[in-house]
Amino acid sequence: MRRFAFLFLASVVLLTGLPAPVSALNTGDTTVIIPIIGRFPGVGGSQWRTDLFIANRSTISKTLTLTFHVAGAAPLQRSIPIEPFTTLSLADLVLNTFGLSNASGQLEITSSNMSGFESRARIYNAGSAAGEFGQNVPGLGLRILSRQAYMFGLSGINGNRVNIGVANPNATAVSVNLQINGRTNNSLHSEAFTLQPHQTLQFNDIFTRFGIAPQADVQVQFFTETDLVYGYASEVRNDTGDAIFIFGTSPNS
Repeated sequence: MRRFAFLFLASVVLLTGLPAPVSALNTGDTTVIIPIIGRFPGVGGSQWRTDLFIANRSTISKTLTLTFHVAGAAPLQRSIPIEPFTTLSLADLVLNTFGLSNASGQLEITSSNMSGFESRARIYNAGSAAGEFGQNVPGLGLRILSRQAYMFGLSGINGNRVNIGVANPNATAVSVNLQINGRTNNSLHSEAFTLQPHQTLQFNDIFTRFGIAPQADVQVQFFTETDLVYGYASEVRNDTGDAIFIFGTSPNS
């Protein structure tokens, strides 16, 4: 029966030209952007760190170039080889790979050939009396970034706060619009600003920062006229510091 269903689906695809269904998201590319990495002191003697993970799921060896666009400083580059069907883990990336004890910024990873790869980062706080906590930050390939980054269902009540950010992966400055709406699309805040090349801008605790009454089901979007952006949100527990990372989608672009 399952074989019949598969053959039937294949026949429909061939006869109609419709694409076969896709069941998973490929976040990889020959250029992958991680909007923010960092290493800096936390509360009570704790330390924020970033671990990086890379996967080469192709038959082709490649050399990856990691460009750390350090906020307020010149970019740094490192090259790392990766073999076919292998993974790499780079612990405490900012210190061990780039030699900086206190820095943050955008990470751009590029392949030496036309074969893609995938990457993600874990940003976490170590050494706190409350224990270790952090969040996963997916690397997104340039081919799936868009002019819009939309997040929804964000909550500033029941012990939560919300941080949002947007990264400019382009080599030129980008004019960005920020729109924050309630669950019925009522406007709560809007503004426009310019991001410099490879700059990431983060707005912490948006309800306090923009004078918005704390509420649930908030919608946030960053959008531009022509250029790609990587927008994200982080919903954080006030009591534990535990966070959920949400990357922006592009339903209207």
